[in-house]
Amino acid sequence: MKYNIPAPAYQRHDISDEIWAKLAPLLPGQQGHWGRVANDNRKFLNAVFWILRTGAPWRDLPPSYGNWNSVAKRFRRWVKQGVWEKLLEILIDDKDFEWLIIDASHVKVHKHGCGAVGGTQDAGRTKGGLNSKIHLAVDAYGRVVRVFITAGTTADCSLGLQLIEGIDVLALLADKGYDVNSIIEAARAAGIEICIPPKSNRIEQREYDKELYKYRHIVENTFQMLKEWRGIATRYAKNTCSFLAAVRIKLLLNYLKWWA
Repeated sequence: MKYNIPAPAYQRHDISDEIWAKLAPLLPGQQGHWGRVANDNRKFLNAVFWILRTGAPWRDLPPSYGNWNSVAKRFRRWVKQGVWEKLLEILIDDKDFEWLIIDASHVKVHKHGCGAVGGTQDAGRTKGGLNSKIHLAVDAYGRVVRVFITAGTTADCSLGLQLIEGIDVLALLADKGYDVNSIIEAARAAGIEICIPPKSNRIEQREYDKELYKYRHIVENTFQMLKEWRGIATRYAKNTCSFLAAVRIKLLLNYLKWWA
């Protein structure tokens, strides 16, 4: 016997009215925009948040959020169209470039995150198994400036120049993994104060502001916030672009909560 269970009107982690009021005008499918007018953007976003927060497969999406296949296809369509990236750029437009703080963090790759068409993407094997790595640059308030995904075997410093290139800041904060000549020279050429502890094998031990360096915890806090969602703490997405979108979505939602 089948029972018709009414869909809950609101679940604990769904978007609040305050956040929705800020986000709704920026989404695709608005009246007067090209294409079909969307009438379920809020339910769609709540569905995506549920998947990323729980790390569950798309097929396990509760029916109250809509058809899992339709939601999954729409999510991938928004990824290809760059919707999540654009939303992040629009909303976080008041960055504080007094400091730029960079770092990277490993993420375990689940077996379901392997086997993308054309081969497994950005997953390197270490002693602990397959890993990806999130590279972040954040401002003085922990708001994201740049984010990249690489294989877990990629050295942190190899993305250093890409994280800082073209950004006008007063100081650069990073751990000693970024103490390489290319990064130090680029920062000096841009007139940026270097707050990076020198490696022990440097002949000339560079001085740095130890009090300022304590604020490097800001980027660590950002990683901790990202990994509150199981779909980011462990990578289940086969495609790098989908996992990168998940990171951007969490950053976006965190900023909206901070703004609210």
